[in-house]
Amino acid sequence: MMAALSPWWSQRSRREQWLLALTAALLAALLFWLALLRPLALAREAALAEARSAQQQLAHARMLAAAIQARPAPPAGPVLDLIGRRLAEAGLTPARLEAQGPGQAIVEIAAINGRLAIGWAAALEQRDGLVVEELEASRNSDQSVRLRLNVRKAS
Repeated sequence: MMAALSPWWSQRSRREQWLLALTAALLAALLFWLALLRPLALAREAALAEARSAQQQLAHARMLAAAIQARPAPPAGPVLDLIGRRLAEAGLTPARLEAQGPGQAIVEIAAINGRLAIGWAAALEQRDGLVVEELEASRNSDQSVRLRLNVRKAS
């Protein structure tokens, strides 16, 4: 290939040879950028975005771990007694309150304000160390909510 180009190159003037060499150098630089530098820059940006995402996930995991460590100890007494006290404190009357096994209970409240229901259930978890495994709420005709909770002691 070089033997075929040598006569062609020698037929060019000094100015043409210089212009062709410059064009070849610019083409080589463009190919170097397209084939190597640009993909590396894109890969670097992707890695940085992935690292930021991992840092956010780590921060979130640490926040959850701190919340778990700050969770109160499970109640010492029966779950039914604790839930009964919390119902009385909130002025609520259960339609159903029964044990479902050791450390588990089902609570049903016939009519409660929806916002109060969520706050009350969250307080059971945050303040009393219980876990609300299941929460069912259905709207009553008077805009109150019928609430059913499946609650257990945290392990």
